[in-house]
Amino acid sequence: MKKRLLFLGFSAVLFFQNSLSAHCQMPCGIYHDNMVYDQIDQYAETMFKGITVISENKLNTTKEKNECIRWVINNEKSSNDAANLITTYFLQQKIKPDEADTVQRLVSAHKLLFLIVQIKQNADRKYVEDFADEWEKFKLMFHVEGYECKVEIMKQRQRQKAIEEAKKKGIPVKETSNDAKEHSHDHDHDHDHDHDHDHTH
Repeated sequence: MKKRLLFLGFSAVLFFQNSLSAHCQMPCGIYHDNMVYDQIDQYAETMFKGITVISENKLNTTKEKNECIRWVINNEKSSNDAANLITTYFLQQKIKPDEADTVQRLVSAHKLLFLIVQIKQNADRKYVEDFADEWEKFKLMFHVEGYECKVEIMKQRQRQKAIEEAKKKGIPVKETSNDAKEHSHDHDHDHDHDHDHDHTH
């Protein structure tokens, strides 16, 4: 009798857990837009650095070979993590069916996922730069001015580094106000976790 009660209790817990899992992709109350944007910004910056190290690595020493392998693994992980977030957070949560900009958002999300595949298959920073450009456009579909974009900061650092390297080589460069321009905007939370919940289980 005790075994049967334990089995029924265990089955009820599993059923309840599955009902909750099926109901929401993410638990109610744990929904931080800024954190998700920052995470993908960080993945983009990591992928850029990884491809830079991989493409510039001479593979002459054991240490260089080890470094290259570790960055390939790190690049793969960052690519997968970014793809998972785009899929589970945006495609399954943020992008709602039948809204005015649904198609535009879906096309952009698919382009991001496609570029991630290119990043994984090629040691070319161009694909990360294309991803960063598209990601910047994609984010603007969900928020307004006020949020500090890490990808934009990454681009500013790259521009500044290029200017400094050019100066060291004696190459004349023209610095514009755009090189120091900051890009910031607040998230629009109108599209947050706003679907109805039926908690009468």
